[in-house]
Amino acid sequence: MAPHATNPRIVQFGLFELDLDAGELRKSGIRIKLQEQPFQILSMLLERPGAVVTREELQKKLWPGDTFVDFDLSLNSAVKKLRQALNDDSENPRYVETLYRRGYRFIGSVNGSPSSNGGASELAPSAEEAAVEPVLVQAASAPAAPGRRSLLYGAVTLFLILAAVVVAGFIPSQPPRVLGFTQITHDGRQKFAMVSDGERLYFWGVQGTQMGVSQVSVAGGDTSTLPTPFTNVIMGGISPDGSAMLVRSFVGTGGTAETWSLPLPAGPPRRMGDTPINHIAWFPHGNEVVFSRGPEIYVAKSDLSEPRKLATARDPVFGLRFSPDGLILRFDVGNLDNGPRAIWEMASNGGGMRPLFPGWTKIPHECCGNWTPDGKYFLFQSFRDGRNSLWALKENSSWLRRTPKPIQLTNGPLDFASPLVSKDGKRIFAIGSQPRCEVVSYDGKFGFAPYLDGRSARDLAFSADGKWVAYVTVPEGQLWRSRIDGSERLQLTSEGIYAGLPRWSRDGRQIVFIGSSLNTDWLPYLISSDATGMRELIPGAETGDDPSWSPDGKSIVLTLDAGGNGGFGPEKPRIVTYDLQTRKVSPVPGAAQLYSPRWSPDGRYIAGLTIDSLKLMLFDRATQQWQELVSLPIGYPSWSHDGQYIYFDTTLNDDPAFFRVRISDHKLERLFSLKGLRRYWGPFGQWTGLAPDDTPLLVRDTGSQEIYALDWQAQ
Repeated sequence: MAPHATNPRIVQFGLFELDLDAGELRKSGIRIKLQEQPFQILSMLLERPGAVVTREELQKKLWPGDTFVDFDLSLNSAVKKLRQALNDDSENPRYVETLYRRGYRFIGSVNGSPSSNGGASELAPSAEEAAVEPVLVQAASAPAAPGRRSLLYGAVTLFLILAAVVVAGFIPSQPPRVLGFTQITHDGRQKFAMVSDGERLYFWGVQGTQMGVSQVSVAGGDTSTLPTPFTNVIMGGISPDGSAMLVRSFVGTGGTAETWSLPLPAGPPRRMGDTPINHIAWFPHGNEVVFSRGPEIYVAKSDLSEPRKLATARDPVFGLRFSPDGLILRFDVGNLDNGPRAIWEMASNGGGMRPLFPGWTKIPHECCGNWTPDGKYFLFQSFRDGRNSLWALKENSSWLRRTPKPIQLTNGPLDFASPLVSKDGKRIFAIGSQPRCEVVSYDGKFGFAPYLDGRSARDLAFSADGKWVAYVTVPEGQLWRSRIDGSERLQLTSEGIYAGLPRWSRDGRQIVFIGSSLNTDWLPYLISSDATGMRELIPGAETGDDPSWSPDGKSIVLTLDAGGNGGFGPEKPRIVTYDLQTRKVSPVPGAAQLYSPRWSPDGRYIAGLTIDSLKLMLFDRATQQWQELVSLPIGYPSWSHDGQYIYFDTTLNDDPAFFRVRISDHKLERLFSLKGLRRYWGPFGQWTGLAPDDTPLLVRDTGSQEIYALDWQAQ
């Protein structure tokens, strides 16, 4: 990016530019959100680069004499927000240096010129000066005898070499940093994971209403679908020579999948046995693989034959990755969908299993790592401060250096995930996203139109009188309620809870919903509609999903034990009822392997789905019997307000549409097609629902999720 020499009101430093007239901070041309006070601090520092801006000067500028605040706390908070925006580290700053009790100084290059900081050279000799000091000492010594001169010179040379090695070992290397961004894809598809053969990037994600694998050149260009004969596939891994990819084909949402080897760039797939797997990785030599099944890790031949258990982790294992030399295996341990997730490592023979970052964060949320081709760095993603960012860990190759700490590479404005290093090691490919969506309604005459002001929200629920609506914001994941016209908005949950699937009590006083946090899986919660009295619905429950009220408001039906176990754990979903007065949990007869319950408005029925989402079932509470209503890929069943119909959409198939089925005679009606609609994929798939007048509601994806190439510099 060329300096704006003709516009002194735009200041450039590194990848950033500060536009003083527009009041904007931009990184590689992308606007970064920065509050007013951090912006003013940065402006003052850039006015005098290299000079100290005192705390007193900042106080007079930001908080005049008639403003009453805790100055120290407010200033520290503002500087912290500034550093977060600049991806700067207070202990190893690149831009903003702290001078204890004095103030701050900008130490980066401004508009291509280094900041003046002459005081630094007066504090201590440079590393070069320290390294040559032994030479001066030897030169001042008495001349050596001629017979010993060569031996002495050799000793001095060896000493100097050792001294240089020691000094170099303790000189901190320049931390890796990102230099710029280039967008690779422009397809608008949602992306979950990525692999490469060096020439092309293959990524797995949503293609309309199906799951598939797409491909694009590493140089960018058009995206194309990798053809397979399957309805839905999950990408498993790619062979070291790039000749084959393992995929898992599946139908519905049941978790069972068949493993296939898919030749690249094209060819018929080959079935790889009957062993179900979570993830797979080839040894660098290509003759063997490791794969995970739940918490267990196995080693087998490259065709998955002759498997033997290698190790067992404490939670399900995903994201298997070998170091380039094949000696170390790293992997993700935890819940694939939510809750804590950490990176672990062990020797390739199964020994020495341990967490990679013990104690680095109180609640780990790291995953999806990959080595650089030379093995010097390990890149991964970490979720903290409400954002996914990329980090780099330098592998410790010298006993002289301290144990390395991860270095943050990105800090917005996009969330970055799934880092993958190019074949030459000069670029990092990653999925960058800015999640946004809008609620739309469907009218038979006019089609789709924005609903609820088109706000970025999902999981709408309406009070029984139709006057109030509860919803979850995107991307924040916070539960709100408002009038149906959008007025009287009130945030119900705090930032520590990521919410979903709210339901109103019949009297409109309470809302039941599910929520997760950094250290918990999805759990059911109860909260008053005035944002008071939030509590866990069933204390001690490990997981809980999709709660629905009984019409009398005395009980709640929900799914228990449906947590993220990768489909291979002992916990299986079951529908239960919970009595709010007695606090008793009662299984619904015959409801094992069923989930997503919905109580009918008259209380007579409970609807539910089979675990694979391929059948809509109906439980008659009078006869205590289940019957099949529909056999289709079912998504988000919703009762009509008169209880005569159940509406639903079809999901994970090639002919998406919106349907309803009549309870009395099981008559099925196709209402309209969903083909071509870019729908938002949230934590529970593609949400649909009904407005108070039974108008169908959907969520359209308006966000951005593309693959980017990040040019980076690393020693």
